[in-house]
Amino acid sequence: MDAESLEYTIPFQLTKTIRRDPYDAIQGFSAAGKIIVITGGGTGIGAAAALVWARAGAEGVVLAGRRLDKLQETVSQVRALNNGNTKVLAVRTDLVKDGDVENLFAQTIKTFGRSPDVVLANAGAVATVPIGEQSPDDWWNVMGVNLKGVYATAHHFIKSQSDPKNPVGTFITVNSGLGGIMAPGMSAYSISKLAGQRFVEYLHTEYPSLRSFCMFPGIVNTDMVTATENHFAKYARDHADLTGLLALYLASPRADFLKGGLTSINWDVEEMEAHKEEIVEQKLLQIKWIPLLPASGGQGF
Repeated sequence: MDAESLEYTIPFQLTKTIRRDPYDAIQGFSAAGKIIVITGGGTGIGAAAALVWARAGAEGVVLAGRRLDKLQETVSQVRALNNGNTKVLAVRTDLVKDGDVENLFAQTIKTFGRSPDVVLANAGAVATVPIGEQSPDDWWNVMGVNLKGVYATAHHFIKSQSDPKNPVGTFITVNSGLGGIMAPGMSAYSISKLAGQRFVEYLHTEYPSLRSFCMFPGIVNTDMVTATENHFAKYARDHADLTGLLALYLASPRADFLKGGLTSINWDVEEMEAHKEEIVEQKLLQIKWIPLLPASGGQGF
């Protein structure tokens, strides 16, 4: 790997091994008997994840997005892939509209007779405009999709279950390393992604029976990369299938040690498993405040 292509990978790398393509340890997980809802499922890594789950034998794949034509394209690809063995449903959904998200889960139950087993909250919005040049409404629209959309998806996933006080299943939100760095012009995107990670930590704390995860998808050559005026195009070296493959891993009991925390498609799962006790006990993959003042355990200046 050339060093330049890793500029936005190395700062967020946990394991010594960097994964950019599918590998043995992340493959082979079955989706048999599982229903997954994928927001932003009509294009990019959402569409790729739908195909990964269909190949893994999913009972059902539910695709949500604002562009029904794009959703239907992915529906056709899934059906052609496995000759109808995986039932696929497209639901036009605007994630900032509460009624749309409620309807998404209602349609899932209507079609499959139960709520989904897994939700991949993948939909996102991005803009590259400085604060003084972007209207407050436009700035808030990005926040709305990336943060309110994730909240609404988790909220209605929980409410759709037979026992909302003790929800089960797996909730995965697709995040970004840009939540941890300063990228001029991307304040709404960056702030929403940082808040999204904290949201997953709250979800895990309030509903420990629900398996909640936050995932970095790497940098994949998608429409969202193009939307950043191609700044990230030269770094887009990660395979689109890795998000769906990691979601399969996270939906298995093997990933329980990562619940409530952050993980990445670039991190080697076997290396993480070798340090699972350390990850859990020290909460290594959750947001931490570094104590500075002596009263809070720090050394001061």
